[in-house]
Amino acid sequence: MFVNKKVKKDRLDTCKKCDFYRNFAMLKYPKWNKGARCGKCSCFLDAKTTLTKEFFGECPLDKWKE
Repeated sequence: MFVNKKVKKDRLDTCKKCDFYRNFAMLKYPKWNKGARCGKCSCFLDAKTTLTKEFFGECPLDKWKE
C-alpha cells in the first residue's frame, strides 16, 4: 500500500520540477510542503507520492519511475 521513503522523496522531487506543481501554502509558510497539490489531477502530493500504483499512487503524466 505504501512506498518506502526514498521512492516518496524521488517522486516529490520529480513533482517539484513539473509545470503542474502547485503549493500556494509556501507563499505564507516557505518550509511547509504538506499543502502541495498536482495541478493536473488536484491530488495532495504528500499523500499521493506515498501510495503504490495499486492504490492510485500514479503520476497522471507518467513521470514517476516507480
